[in-house]
Amino acid sequence: MLRLKRTILLLGFMGMIHITAVGQSNNSGTWFVYFGNQKINDKWNIQSDFQYRDYRFLGQRNQLLARAGLGYNLKPQNHNLLLGYAYIATDTYDEFDLNTSTKIENRIYQQYLYKNKVGSNSLTHRFRLEERFFPSEFGLRTRYFISVQRPLWSKNIAKGNTYLSAYNELFVDIKEVKFDRNRLYAGLGIGINESIRVETGYMIQAQKNITRGQVQLILINNLPLKN
Repeated sequence: MLRLKRTILLLGFMGMIHITAVGQSNNSGTWFVYFGNQKINDKWNIQSDFQYRDYRFLGQRNQLLARAGLGYNLKPQNHNLLLGYAYIATDTYDEFDLNTSTKIENRIYQQYLYKNKVGSNSLTHRFRLEERFFPSEFGLRTRYFISVQRPLWSKNIAKGNTYLSAYNELFVDIKEVKFDRNRLYAGLGIGINESIRVETGYMIQAQKNITRGQVQLILINNLPLKN
């Protein structure tokens, strides 16, 4: 019965986000996100994510992103160093969806990730450096990401357990030393089992003089490659 209530709560939250996004569809986009973190052994892991992003709610495509990296734990399942590569295709925004211009970016990135707990709250800190290769330019950017997950009605995030999720990520262009963007997110998720969970939420992205809302639908897969 409790699990049913948690599922109903998650579906209700998804419905509320949908209504909000439809009500301001010209200003809100949709992100469909897959995150994978596959343990190879106690030291090595593979991280990946695939994202499809719209400018408008279920509307014009904004970006297609594929990213993967190989990580190494300095301590068991923590203090992770990672080297990765990303491919990003970004479409130019067009109010009437007529412009098909696409900008391709190849990216190499290095990151350090640290996890800790405060009570029942699980925190993740991530520092990332990106070398960005475009057809006619080169960019260099750093990012700091902090997230927190807090289980509801339980002590951990497991099968059938609902949790709150929030994060903030700051981007700084270090080639020109200037603010690039900031992302602030809040959402609600549920554990399918010990390794897989689904989450939905709303993210506000501030970039220069543009602020946009993004509905996020997320699948998180932590199934290990080897038990």
